[in-house]
Amino acid sequence: RTSTGDAPDTKELNMERIKRETSEFIALRLVGLLKLRRYVDLGREVESLGLMPHLPDRYPVASDGEAHDMPEPPLAWKEGSLHPTDLTADTLPAWVPFGLRIMAAHQLQYNDGSSRAIDVLYDLRDRCVRTEYWDTAGMEMWRPVIDNALVNAFVRKREWKMALRSLDDLMAGLDEGVNREVEWWCNKDWHGGGPNIVSEVERSQMRQLILPACRVEILSRQLLILLQSGAVPAAETIQKSVRLQVAELQSCQERNRRITSGTATIFGRAARELDLVRAAPHRQMVNDGLLRFARGEHTEAAKCFQDAMTAQRLDVVTSSSASSSSTILRTGCPTYKELTNPTIGFSTEHSLLVECLNNLSLCLLYSGSMRTSVAELENWIREDPCQYLTEGVVFNVCTLYELGSEGEACTRRKKLLQRVAKRFYLHDVGVESFRLG
Repeated sequence: RTSTGDAPDTKELNMERIKRETSEFIALRLVGLLKLRRYVDLGREVESLGLMPHLPDRYPVASDGEAHDMPEPPLAWKEGSLHPTDLTADTLPAWVPFGLRIMAAHQLQYNDGSSRAIDVLYDLRDRCVRTEYWDTAGMEMWRPVIDNALVNAFVRKREWKMALRSLDDLMAGLDEGVNREVEWWCNKDWHGGGPNIVSEVERSQMRQLILPACRVEILSRQLLILLQSGAVPAAETIQKSVRLQVAELQSCQERNRRITSGTATIFGRAARELDLVRAAPHRQMVNDGLLRFARGEHTEAAKCFQDAMTAQRLDVVTSSSASSSSTILRTGCPTYKELTNPTIGFSTEHSLLVECLNNLSLCLLYSGSMRTSVAELENWIREDPCQYLTEGVVFNVCTLYELGSEGEACTRRKKLLQRVAKRFYLHDVGVESFRLG
């Protein structure tokens, strides 16, 4: 026993728990600062914690095993290698998850411009691909995480072709990521009795469930980028592939619905709790609405988003009745698994309700039926201000107030909406969204 009276195993478990909780707390703080758009504070936080990736240059090794000093050592991405080459410069302890370093690199686009973030992310990606050259064996699993971060950086810069290329890279490495995800689900100790014994046939069933769901998410991101760039016909072609993948997913669920073996529990958990699987049918409906909106069919697009919201609400009720509790944390920030041992490398929102409501508010704004539009949006806000009173909804509702009300009445309604936001501590809704200037 230790001097404190704890058994060595207990002390090690406590230390692991502290490391895990510390990592999750740091990730939550970084995501919180990002959502509040406190980019300067975010940069200072990353700098104070020393989270920026340490990317030393590669020196040639002599036959005696010692590195040779070179004035200009070769670099994979010279412009992106902005870090000291001294191998002792990295002072972070080894237990700090590498996922936090990727988050640190990703935040560069908000302070220093996307170019620097992209350079560093590509530098990291090269170390995940050319592991023998860089002597970085084990980093392969981080490649989809970095590709996902690159997609976000390119979209922010409106570099549509590069974003599509990174999505293609995600699609190309999907099989390996899905295999890692399946192994995680099969090996996790769900009941406290040790990992489950799962056959290869059962693992194949899991892959058939998860793979089409992942493809739906990637294809949907491609569709959105194509719509933003004005390529509506290409987006319609992508949507055909989305429908095929959703049909494949639903067919897999139907085939395995009556399985009563041990895999049924794991299969059912994945179907209920994996956001990518649950969101796939709803994502198809959202895509239909986006395509209709792009074609100027605002009323039909609004109906697509309303149907998607109704389907999601029914899905929530069904999932709640099937499982009284969930073992998956849904906090809007990376889990410890994603920070330390990523599998697929990307996910989707736990619920598409907010996205649907933002799109619906835009459709109602363009449809011209002011009174009906305002009433419907206000009903959603009354139901749950914390979930539905988002920045986009506030902006569109206030625009509708301006179009449908006189000056003094319009200002009064805007200020009332602003008081609701303050009452529920919705600090992520900026003052400019209320259009009170």
